[in-house]
Amino acid sequence: MNVLVTGGYGFIGSAVAKRFFDEGANIFIIDNLSTGHLRNIEFPHKSYLLNVEDEVCEHFFNEIEFDVVVHCAAQTSVQLSIQEPMKDILTNIVGLSQMLYLSSKYKVKHFVFASSAAVYGDSHYPPIEETDYSEPVSMYGLNKSIGETYCEKWRQDYGLQTLIYRFANVYGPRQPIKGEAAVIPTMLKSSIEGQPFTIFGDGHQTRDFIYVDDVADAIFAGVEVGLQGVYNVSTNEAWSIQQVILLLQHLNYPLEIQYAPAREGDIEHSILCHDKLAKAIGWKPRVSFTDGIQRAIIAMQNEKIVEI
Repeated sequence: MNVLVTGGYGFIGSAVAKRFFDEGANIFIIDNLSTGHLRNIEFPHKSYLLNVEDEVCEHFFNEIEFDVVVHCAAQTSVQLSIQEPMKDILTNIVGLSQMLYLSSKYKVKHFVFASSAAVYGDSHYPPIEETDYSEPVSMYGLNKSIGETYCEKWRQDYGLQTLIYRFANVYGPRQPIKGEAAVIPTMLKSSIEGQPFTIFGDGHQTRDFIYVDDVADAIFAGVEVGLQGVYNVSTNEAWSIQQVILLLQHLNYPLEIQYAPAREGDIEHSILCHDKLAKAIGWKPRVSFTDGIQRAIIAMQNEKIVEI
């Protein structure tokens, strides 16, 4: 099986690539290294270092018969999407459209789109289900929502099998400290270096934190059974920022806290329900938050921390 992972040198993409490689797949990666690193992939693969929106990408689809495309490449900073919306559109809309077009043209069997809880916005009573309406509060969330519509359109009009996964806040090893859901690596970096950690707002905002390997497992399992449609990938559990700080203190990683006003585009509460996915393929997360945090701490201590 030939699997193309866009953004495959990134945080989530590299975990996805490793999951498929472990199952015997041939791995191909498109990545412009804007947030990823070559060191994140330590197994045999073939890479193309360019942007997903570049027209030359068609050469690779013509050269290799891809069975699966997992589209993880994205501009992931909510704040940047607000400040420079055209950059977000270029990657998150134009780049996605290019991958959908080529996947359809060259008969890819399964296309997976890495979407986000950001599509829901901040006006729902959690846990949020897939049938709840989409009302994003940032350009990033809006473009993820539009991307889902593109995926559905390609499925309806061109017969491309598309699977849309709305990720909760993903965390784990190799996560950059800038981008969507970067609160955990920022906390860990501050604790390890003895630097103050800034809470934007009062710290009572809640998130559904899911370990990156559980996300990779969900993607592989969905592809394996030919799943289509829209699904949340989450833990169904809420952790406030203040609770995470207490957990780190319990693990002997205390934080010096300072406060700042809430930022534009930040969501107050985001907890997703994954019951639909559990019923469809029997998937559930396996890594507890406490265990995942400890794994992330060990990984950060063993690697040079790189700010991206």
